[in-house]
Amino acid sequence: MKKPGIGICFILLLVLYILIYPVYCFSQENATDEAISLTALFDRNTAKAGSIIGLTLSFRLPEGATISKPPDIKGLEVFTVVDQQTYNNRISMRLYASQPVLFKTGGISLSYLDKEGKKQVLTAAPVSLNVLSNFGDKPEKAQLRPIQGIMPTRSLFLKYWPWACALIVVIVAGLFIFHLYRKYRRRKLLLEYVDPPHIRAKKDIEDLESQRLFEKGSIKEFYFRFSEIIKRYIENIREFPAAEYTTEEITSHIDNEKDRQILPLLRHSDLVKFADDMPTAAYKEEEVTAVLKYIDETTPVYEPKDFKKSTGGRDK
Repeated sequence: MKKPGIGICFILLLVLYILIYPVYCFSQENATDEAISLTALFDRNTAKAGSIIGLTLSFRLPEGATISKPPDIKGLEVFTVVDQQTYNNRISMRLYASQPVLFKTGGISLSYLDKEGKKQVLTAAPVSLNVLSNFGDKPEKAQLRPIQGIMPTRSLFLKYWPWACALIVVIVAGLFIFHLYRKYRRRKLLLEYVDPPHIRAKKDIEDLESQRLFEKGSIKEFYFRFSEIIKRYIENIREFPAAEYTTEEITSHIDNEKDRQILPLLRHSDLVKFADDMPTAAYKEEEVTAVLKYIDETTPVYEPKDFKKSTGGRDK
């Protein structure tokens, strides 16, 4: 008579395999999900407007995934990025808080490419930072103390205010006439100019690069002319005087997503020109490449009649 021990053992092992294998697969899936994460952490909870704030982004990517250089980070538009450093699983950033705001990081995201080359996005759990006004808790009620006793302002004002009003009217009228003249002149030059804006901008960048100002140590001069080329190109394609505006004034006039992508570069140019920021040669080359890409993506489409008009009726 055969012993039933071997058959029973086989059946028990089969039952255990059926019960344990789904649990193992589920735990592996959870472990994979937990490995993919993004966390954001400020170096403080509150800060004064105008101060530099530290932000650390810690991330874990799936196997074979990579992030771009520089990293594609969204959700920090309210700040100006002073600098950033990327490590193995961490991005350290210094941000400039220019205005009072209660900032919540629900929208911070980091884009990456998975091992198949498809773009994916990580989103950080919310954290907050309260940027305080330099005028206290209620800046709308803050009052500046007047300086009294230096000069008789009241009597001089009463004596000369009619003349001051007349002078202001004359100045405003003169500025208005000058603005109309410049607008007419600019339009006339644009119609007579042979090269369209994108060709002209690329030629200006090529000419600037050929002078090797950056390599000779004239970094500020390079960025003054570099930012001027960008602003003049925006002015030509968006029909507002961007060349005369500051970066913040340009920010309030644009409504195009491609234009918003060039704002961090303009802000960095301001840091180089006015805050003695010294970028590396490699970083400068990345910015030049980014501007050329922006010009290609925003090149205006001209109809044949518009092209003939811009070239004075001459076919090329």
